[in-house]
Amino acid sequence: MRLIWFQPPRLVSGFKAMAYGDYSGPDKADKGKEGGSCNRRLCQCAPARWYNHGSFAWYCDDCRQAIEFDPVNKRDWDRNWLPRCGHPMFETREMMDRRASINAVPG
Repeated sequence: MRLIWFQPPRLVSGFKAMAYGDYSGPDKADKGKEGGSCNRRLCQCAPARWYNHGSFAWYCDDCRQAIEFDPVNKRDWDRNWLPRCGHPMFETREMMDRRASINAVPG
């Protein structure tokens, strides 16, 4: 007898979320775009609200967490990119706008 583990879909910000790897169909047209579907290969979760400064694309909450806090990615960003860039690997639109307004030169 084979047991199948069923986990109900999670709700993220009012949207049904799927775990990474739960999707194997064609990509959505809004993949990797702000507010669209997550850019991660096997994820179609929305909304993609985290911008990745390394890939120049947008990711869902769960994939951002998995990518940004992976020990190898975290160490690389902290050592090689954070000192030069001065911002985290992932940011929301609000975070980027706030940083831009702080760094704006009064004219």
